[in-house]
Amino acid sequence: MALLTDGIPNTTESLRVYETEVLSLANVETIDLNAKLGLALDEISYDVLDILLDHARTTDPLALVRRTIGVSDVVVTPQLKRWHALHTLEIVYRDAYNNQLNDRYQSKWNEYRDLAREARDQTVHYGLGLVGTPIPRAAAPTLSSVLGGNASTIYYAQVSWLAANGQEGCPSFVTGTQTPDGSSLVVQPPAAPTVATGWNLYLGLTDTSTVLQNTTALPLGQPFTVSALATGAAPGNGQTGEIWVTGGRSLRRG
Repeated sequence: MALLTDGIPNTTESLRVYETEVLSLANVETIDLNAKLGLALDEISYDVLDILLDHARTTDPLALVRRTIGVSDVVVTPQLKRWHALHTLEIVYRDAYNNQLNDRYQSKWNEYRDLAREARDQTVHYGLGLVGTPIPRAAAPTLSSVLGGNASTIYYAQVSWLAANGQEGCPSFVTGTQTPDGSSLVVQPPAAPTVATGWNLYLGLTDTSTVLQNTTALPLGQPFTVSALATGAAPGNGQTGEIWVTGGRSLRRG
């Protein structure tokens, strides 16, 4: 699972799972869906922090520093991802209604407001997942080439950070490049966070087929030169919850 601070949990395409008309609505009403996805993430993050500061039924082990670390150790569970999508749609239809004062938009706004509240309650009931050592999503690597190698090839790459405890963070978004004839791909990892002790490299010939290239953690800052593609495991989705916090202040209604 990605961390809540790794980026927006859903995409505009994810919203279509819940509301098939959302893209056409956004076009007609000139609503920036990416901006609304970001706003919904901000609002949910504030609510999650509020729950953690209250931690009514299960003790937050980092309660004494919670205001300092915020939600940096919270993972995006399926429940939280659903909450984010529904809250985004609530915001979208709220804006559409306020633009047009259209009763149909108001009905949709009310529907998604209720669904988002239900999703919030389910998330809290299931529990907020925390990790003891949060590992942030890696930025994209720098791809280049050196003389000597194979024919021109299009490569797609992802990298992820590894911590001393062996855990792996969420992989970077896929980036691609085409090497010239007679050259080899060189992958330079981005600047590492303080928690990282090594990195993993995933490569593929399409943006959906990247697999692990190294058998042991690669040294920080050291580039990797590709001689031939390995056939390792597919990239994971990041860390999973180790500690679960339930309860928290009830959602304020009205």
